[in-house]
Amino acid sequence: MFLLHYIIPLLIFQFYKNYNMLYGLLLGNLIDLDHIYYRIIGKVGWFQSACHDWLGMNCSYNLYPLHNLVNFNAIALLISFLAFSLFIFHKNRAANLLGWFFFGVFLHLILDIIAYLTGFSI
Repeated sequence: MFLLHYIIPLLIFQFYKNYNMLYGLLLGNLIDLDHIYYRIIGKVGWFQSACHDWLGMNCSYNLYPLHNLVNFNAIALLISFLAFSLFIFHKNRAANLLGWFFFGVFLHLILDIIAYLTGFSI
């Protein structure tokens, strides 16, 4: 699902032509910084997969600190709040970008959950 993290925002951009939306959705992929953090502290080797026990299955969900159900629910609540605020502050560029950022994180986690459940990753 790695490529879909970037392809889906570009496909959405083709329909809406909103740069705020594109930047927000792409910035949502910053949640993967926890992969680098685990390599810095030595929990995972730099050139190793964190899911070596599962023989190639995508396992970022429920393994890294920002990829778990608690954060997923917290981000879903933030999106609900920001979606409401986007209707109120739709002219405010920063609020709009922040709303799309949280939606990008939400989309990222959904794709990771799909990869975790199916074992299929693009």
